[in-house]
Amino acid sequence: MNKQEAIQKLVLANKILSQEGILEAFGHVSARDPENSGHYLLSRSRASQLVTDSDIMTHDLEGNVLDKHDRPYAERILHAKIYEARPDVKAICHHHAIPLLPFTTTGIELKPIIHIGCMFYEGIPMYDDYDVSEGMLIKNKAEGERIARSLGSKRALLLRGHGVVVVGASIEEVVMGSIYLTLNAEVQYKSLQLGNPTYLSYEEGRACTEIMFSDLAISRAWEYWSARANGGATQHSL
Repeated sequence: MNKQEAIQKLVLANKILSQEGILEAFGHVSARDPENSGHYLLSRSRASQLVTDSDIMTHDLEGNVLDKHDRPYAERILHAKIYEARPDVKAICHHHAIPLLPFTTTGIELKPIIHIGCMFYEGIPMYDDYDVSEGMLIKNKAEGERIARSLGSKRALLLRGHGVVVVGASIEEVVMGSIYLTLNAEVQYKSLQLGNPTYLSYEEGRACTEIMFSDLAISRAWEYWSARANGGATQHSL
């Protein structure tokens, strides 16, 4: 995949995540530049549903915009410092989907409870070390570095009272992880109302993740979400 193809896929990811209720007026998704691992691709500051190819800007790992002069996202340093700390990460989504937010404020751990939420079987840490002068936004280098350290080697990081960061080895992985972590949170919340849920074991999560991130599963899901983003499919709620 070259840079232009990555830009096109990133634009589609924005539209998918908007269609699926993950990104709304706020939140953002990025991809590492496949032609330069020290750069990443991220839209200018606008709602995800509206993002086009021309909105995508190239940033360095200090969060500087390199190729255009337009208003960038305030939290772009979050992406920069995760890419710097995690060479394995090729895409990042930061969002504020409502089903996740109770798990950022109650001390109740968000854990895989359904097989499609399996990819978070190694745990989801919590970030609660804000620079209060920044209004709970991740805007400066020091805080971006704290976010990266808090995430560590995991696939996601909850931000107290704010949202979540999801990372992956591809744009498709990040889209899948962002959608299914949100659905998992919804099911876990409902299950807790009924009693004492049974969660996936570590080995169940590991084995299910291998299947969910296989080429077959990723391509099938991506095709479906792409069709929905273009008005060609419907979704049944849980």
